[in-house]
Amino acid sequence: MPVYVSRPQKNRLPGLVFIYEIFGATDEMRRVADDFADNGYAVAMPDLFSRGSWFSCVRQFMNDIKTGQGRSVQDLLDARQWLSTREFADPDRIAVIGFCMGGGFALILAKTGLFRVAAPFYGKAPDRLDGACPIVASYGARDKATAPEIEKIKSEVARLHIPNDLKLYPDAGHNFMNRAPNALLGFLSSISPIHGGYNPAAAGDAKDRVLAFLKAHV
Repeated sequence: MPVYVSRPQKNRLPGLVFIYEIFGATDEMRRVADDFADNGYAVAMPDLFSRGSWFSCVRQFMNDIKTGQGRSVQDLLDARQWLSTREFADPDRIAVIGFCMGGGFALILAKTGLFRVAAPFYGKAPDRLDGACPIVASYGARDKATAPEIEKIKSEVARLHIPNDLKLYPDAGHNFMNRAPNALLGFLSSISPIHGGYNPAAAGDAKDRVLAFLKAHV
């Protein structure tokens, strides 16, 4: 499985398994990955769509997120294992970050005991988070599809006493952290119930929160 790696030229860096949104390994996802790498992380973004057609992969991903297991979950665990064996990564300090679809996977992986931190952005939350690592989650209040998910996370982290930093951005919608792959998708997203669109203020604040949380827990 191909993997995009972005990192400073140092060894024993904290690692970050980066799970892209439903459009795959776009230039924008690489930009966001590079941004986190520039802050001192060895970032590995596995290309889950290399398994087959976009439609067949999305069907598989949605089922795996719903059940919390499956081929794509195992692929992500394999990516973590691969990253942990690189000399440039510290195997004891690996976190996971995900966007949209990737945010759902990040919350599933949070429960495996293999990650120090999970950082989901506007992803679907599992009903239960037993065994989860510390979570820093970021959602847009205008996103009618995923904004309610943050309440599920709040309930679970309170029940389980999981260290957390959860924030709902009132003026942001879906994919506020990254730009759409093209103008048409950006327009359609902006007029849909998810009110998608890059929001520089929310993106900047969320990045700062995630980096601070990673520094404290990874």
